[in-house]
Amino acid sequence: MVLAEALKPRMNNVDPWSAIRLHHLRDLLAVVETGSLRAAARKLGLTQPSLTKSLRQLEEQTALSLLVRSKYGVTLTSAGQRLVERARVIESEIRRTAEDLELLRGGAVRAVSLGVSMSIPLEFISRAVATLHCEEASVRIQIFGGVQANMIADVRQGIVDFAIIPVVDRDLLTDLRVRPLFRTRVVVVGRTNHPSAQAKSLEELSACQWITPRRGGVLDGMVGRLSSNLELPSFDRPIECDSSFLYWHLIVNTDLLGLSLEAKLDDTNTAGTSIVYEGPPLREVLVALVHRIDFPRSAFANQLADYCRQEAAIHVRRQA
Repeated sequence: MVLAEALKPRMNNVDPWSAIRLHHLRDLLAVVETGSLRAAARKLGLTQPSLTKSLRQLEEQTALSLLVRSKYGVTLTSAGQRLVERARVIESEIRRTAEDLELLRGGAVRAVSLGVSMSIPLEFISRAVATLHCEEASVRIQIFGGVQANMIADVRQGIVDFAIIPVVDRDLLTDLRVRPLFRTRVVVVGRTNHPSAQAKSLEELSACQWITPRRGGVLDGMVGRLSSNLELPSFDRPIECDSSFLYWHLIVNTDLLGLSLEAKLDDTNTAGTSIVYEGPPLREVLVALVHRIDFPRSAFANQLADYCRQEAAIHVRRQA
């Protein structure tokens, strides 16, 4: 939506509450989550003209263009992306405030949200979630997946109660609590019987093509640093993939190489892969449970975190 500049009043810096309303932010988030005005209006129980009017008011009040409509759907401008980031924090704090008030009324927050990095082994997490679900079938459990950077942002913004992620540099998480679960090696993986199987050095793999996660994950950053540290040409990375299922499916069915946590190779979706290289300068990383200082917000979040730690300990013993 591009509005004529003349129609845009300047943002009220004295009282921002007089400009942006919560329902405007709610409507913007609904459009981003559904990808279209029609789907967002249906989700919110509004007519499409009412939703369009709300978004136009938000653009007028912020004096910025936030959305661009095309025949392919709706996309955010850079200003829209910045506002959405803030709106998600506000939405999270409103939800947490509602939960606090429910506790003051003597009720219980029967919901928990968990973030899981796509590089983490899933078996022990699924057992922890299943245990809580069996004991408390009415508890609403939300599970978010993605690369490490997204999971850390979700923790900071309160979108998830806690996340389980690989941690390389704890100095980047000084505002959060990091609770170690176990350590595991980083290895190079390929399909079973890969042509470069049993390589003796990373130099031998420099001519191979690689698949990496996208947008700031631990493993994709490592691939870039490895070639740099070894003073090799940059490794060829033609495919970036944030879908764990597709990541492993492509490794199994092509000659692409990827990095993995060794503990991840116990997962069922990694069947058909094997370790191609596991020597220096590859390193160990910490798998940890990360949360905000104000954790837990509910007894069930604490309960699920406890189950995750217990199942992680069992996972380590089984590997040993």
